[in-house]
Amino acid sequence: MQPARVRLALLLVLTAAPPAAEAAMMTAVGYLFTRAMTPQASAIWPYSVFHDLRWVLVYHNGWLGFAAALVGVVVVRGLLCAGYVALAWPQERPRPAFRRLVERSMLFTMAMVVILLPWAALDVVTAEFSLATIFFGLLVPVVILAAFVLPGGIVRGWWHGLPPLRLIGWTLVNFVALTVGGVLVAATPALWAALTAGVMGAVNGLLWQRLVRADVRQERIRWRLVPVAPLVAVLAVVGLVVADRAALRSQTDTLPPSPELSRVRHIVIFIAGHESAFAGDPAPPAGPVLRFSYRGLDADGRPRPYSAVDTYQSIPNSARLLGEQVARVHATTGRPVAIVGESEGAMIVRYYLSHGPHPAVDSAALVSPLVRAGRAYYPPRGANTGWGIGTGWLLRGLFWTAGHDADAPFLRSLLDNAPLYRNQMLCPVPGVRMIAFLPAIDTLALPPPPGSTQIALVEVAATHGRLIGEPAMSRMLAAFLNGDLTPGPPPRRARAFSLAATAWQAPALPVRLNPTWRAQTTADVVLQPIGPRRSRCPS
Repeated sequence: MQPARVRLALLLVLTAAPPAAEAAMMTAVGYLFTRAMTPQASAIWPYSVFHDLRWVLVYHNGWLGFAAALVGVVVVRGLLCAGYVALAWPQERPRPAFRRLVERSMLFTMAMVVILLPWAALDVVTAEFSLATIFFGLLVPVVILAAFVLPGGIVRGWWHGLPPLRLIGWTLVNFVALTVGGVLVAATPALWAALTAGVMGAVNGLLWQRLVRADVRQERIRWRLVPVAPLVAVLAVVGLVVADRAALRSQTDTLPPSPELSRVRHIVIFIAGHESAFAGDPAPPAGPVLRFSYRGLDADGRPRPYSAVDTYQSIPNSARLLGEQVARVHATTGRPVAIVGESEGAMIVRYYLSHGPHPAVDSAALVSPLVRAGRAYYPPRGANTGWGIGTGWLLRGLFWTAGHDADAPFLRSLLDNAPLYRNQMLCPVPGVRMIAFLPAIDTLALPPPPGSTQIALVEVAATHGRLIGEPAMSRMLAAFLNGDLTPGPPPRRARAFSLAATAWQAPALPVRLNPTWRAQTTADVVLQPIGPRRSRCPS
């Protein structure tokens, strides 16, 4: 066995190289936000495999590419981690032959691929639908799982027994180091990004040394006969299914009446969010607020009752129905129309304003809009190839267990029209006064991309889908419609927190790579430097 100093030096070089190379490539092609992921390229299990799977799920084009990428993850990650373990092994303990370490490492990597695929797929959902609740819901179990699977690939029988508190502490230190490292790499000027990533990779090497030694030297294992790691993995998946049953649902079905809204000069049409429902009005509404119906208007021009299933229709179809209701209301009352959309409703409003004339509408409010949606893709069910084809089938299984349909027309239209939502969600529309009310949790984890915002923003201390129910919302909406609301400067997000969240999100698929998107535009707000830049909104 080589001297300890030589092995440590080799370990640091071997762990520094992958993050440095990845950061250099990301900088060269312009994926500057994505650089926050790079320290994970040499991280300890399971974070390194989680890193690899997010790349694979977004960047495979066809079944052969998907299979080859998964095999590549097992082989390359298995060899790298076997090398890390061999170099970090304590000198005073007999080390298994390198061939045995490679076998052990590859088998464990295969197990991690199977366990982590659902979580990585949900990270792709975050990139597509921009919901912070899904993001935090997937990240917390991955961090918990890390403490129980760390010994895998290092020692035999790793799935039995509880890990010692010291090992759990080191896994938390590992997570913090990867998060902070991602912030530093993403915020570093381009010429220095690869060097910073290499330094953070060397930190991974030190953590590999500490954790391997702590695991090899462990003498007493509590609950030795209990398969703790598999039980934790199963419980995490069950919790995932239960939590995701409500993840896509809007929490508010109605815009509560208020004295302030009753005095506005507009007719206000409120478009509720996903899986909302409407039983119909027994009498014409007394105030100026009308409900939008996902089933359109009846013969008398009143919104039809609808159920949650109706909200699964495509965004273009909902926008068509909105246009019909706007025209009918304006012709009947002669008053200007303001449209207020929450969550899915905000996406409908944005599509409607971007596709066709809307002379009756002079004001629009986007409530809980998906401000960083449309960053990933998977083809329709009948496709034989396409970016993310394997991811699509994985998500179909996950959505089915949670009672959703990954090919629902609403979701499909969001995927197909992604350039509009990722580039122009918060851009102005000529002739329409616009404002966006953003939940604080979404702006922390999934803030608007730099250069994509030119309309007024108001941040509200609430979670996604709950803003309409806040007492202050009706007052702010009325003040906006009456021209009395003067929003302050755009919220200055804690940049470090936003970059920290970016480190654990799936990478974005460039618009130019996807033929479905490229036919609409070549603009791509995601591929731009971090920090304030000129607007990317269309002039």
